[in-house]
Amino acid sequence: MQDKPTNLPTTQPGGEPLKPFTEVVVERRATNRFTPDEVPEESLNAILRLGLQAPSGYNLQPWRFIVVRDEANRARLQAAAYNQAKVGQAPVVVIAVGMKEEWKRTADEVFREGAERGAGSLDTVEQYKQGALGFLSHMPMDVWVNRHTMIAFTTLMYAAEAYGFDTAPMEGFDAAAVKREFGLPDEAEVVALLAIGRAEPPDKAYPGRFPLERVVYSERYGEAWQSNDEG
Repeated sequence: MQDKPTNLPTTQPGGEPLKPFTEVVVERRATNRFTPDEVPEESLNAILRLGLQAPSGYNLQPWRFIVVRDEANRARLQAAAYNQAKVGQAPVVVIAVGMKEEWKRTADEVFREGAERGAGSLDTVEQYKQGALGFLSHMPMDVWVNRHTMIAFTTLMYAAEAYGFDTAPMEGFDAAAVKREFGLPDEAEVVALLAIGRAEPPDKAYPGRFPLERVVYSERYGEAWQSNDEG
């Protein structure tokens, strides 16, 4: 496995500073229409590298990503995504996949290398691994890989926003058609699609969010969260 990325671009493609995290979260909107402007290779690689830094249970990283840029392949993906125009418009569409079995074949590498890097003890690697496998044997794998793949998917989305690109997360697609068209194995769970590019103006309006007091509880469900924050 690799070390933390250290050579990521420190600015957006045009030289503007990266968006701070607070702006990334507040400004990101789901884009409905994209311009044909390309996503530079350096920026795309940075977005992907950052996405792979997402946490996962036991560091098993059950996600896989297919980056679709070829126009003909995007057309095939668009057909499998109920003909959503943005799939064909965006210069990059990422297919996020959760692998329900492959992580078992890489578990030895993950646990042993983690211990060698100081995240655990080499003396207890096997014991720790067996404990993890035992716990996960009781989990519905489609649910488990969806949970963890979506953490990495969201990290990709925010990384793209930081580098000045717009995104459209999509759950509208025929999973069987996506698997067939892009050669995915039976174990693969197609989790979501992420279009990345430049939004066609005008900017999408902010639709509002529920206040903390509507959706956050204190200590137990139904106990209102008290906030003195006006923002």
